[in-house]
Amino acid sequence: MTDDAPANGTPEQPGDGPPPPPASMAPDTVIRPPASAIVADPDDAGGLVTDDRGVGQQPPPPPFGAGLPGPVGPGDPTRAARAGTTAALVALGAGLLGAAVLIAGFRSRSGDDGLDWSNYGVGLGATAVLLVIAVLGALAGRRTGGRAREEVVTWPGTVGIVATGLMIGIGIDRDDHWVGYLIGGVMTVLAVIGYLAARRAAFVVVAVLGLAIVYALLFDDLLADSIGSDHPQVTGAALVVVFVVAVTVVGWALPSRAVSGVVVGAVGLVGILGILGSFAVMRFLGGIFGGMGAMLGGGVDGGRDGFASTTSVSSGFDASDVWWVVALGGVLAVLWALAATAANHAGFSVLAIAMPALGVPLASIALAAEHPTWWAATTAVAGGVLLLGGALLARLRGRRQERSVGPTR
Repeated sequence: MTDDAPANGTPEQPGDGPPPPPASMAPDTVIRPPASAIVADPDDAGGLVTDDRGVGQQPPPPPFGAGLPGPVGPGDPTRAARAGTTAALVALGAGLLGAAVLIAGFRSRSGDDGLDWSNYGVGLGATAVLLVIAVLGALAGRRTGGRAREEVVTWPGTVGIVATGLMIGIGIDRDDHWVGYLIGGVMTVLAVIGYLAARRAAFVVVAVLGLAIVYALLFDDLLADSIGSDHPQVTGAALVVVFVVAVTVVGWALPSRAVSGVVVGAVGLVGILGILGSFAVMRFLGGIFGGMGAMLGGGVDGGRDGFASTTSVSSGFDASDVWWVVALGGVLAVLWALAATAANHAGFSVLAIAMPALGVPLASIALAAEHPTWWAATTAVAGGVLLLGGALLARLRGRRQERSVGPTR
């Protein structure tokens, strides 16, 4: 065998250059899309694509190991993933126009001469600017607008819708229910149109506000007289729970289910805690005035009449009313805990924590618990059992994952 002969079956190499690399070591050719052609929005990670290809269509996954998105065709939408300076300018502009609407609204009816058209005109003008900017943003191409276009539609649109409701109420200035229906209906319809234009959860929040106005008026017109006023706190708590559950269930079909559920949940939390707080305030005031009645009655009619006065003044509500409100709050807490499991959103967890953490102490004050130690011990034991159960489930789930993955060494 000579030095020029091929060895081990390798073809003869040319002598004037290095051998070419093997085919398996040749670098892969990756087509890099332009920087502006980002279809999925990082802020909507895990959600649905909301471009003009339709809601519910997921973007195709990138090739395994490439680390880059696939090539972008000429017909694919090119959306900017970040709004950039547009977000700052839009937020500040919408805030200043909202301030103009509020100032004009408060000053339009401040005097006794009727409507002040100079201030009201400024409010109408600011409202018109907000809505016109939102409409112009909505008419822009969704294929190329991206996040910046959504910012232009969303924040002037939501502020403009609320300003529209305020201007309607100030302009008509009547206590008739049809005015409230008009305000709530207009806000809801405009919010639905805005959501269809931008698919942003802020419009859902405004729609919830408009629906709440209509819901309260419908109850007052249809059910208030038949239910009566014997247990107003329980009735109010039931109305809050029905509204929260209805909005959460209906909004669950939207991509913004977490935002709508958490927002209406915050309204429900404030409502239930406010009712429990009213019980506590009534108990506190009843104790003060009952003590004054005891002192006055003891000085005139003797101690027995004073004791009777104390008990009659301090019992401004039935203890069963408090328990009913606590039970309704518990229903919401369980609902939010289940929603946190399904949506994997921390907002529902915060609501589920806040309801018992704040509601149970208020209930103990409202019921004038004679042995608060038992209240604390009971809640501590119940919470400890649930935490231990959660830790056990987490450990079992971790072991199942380890068995499914296999040994790591």
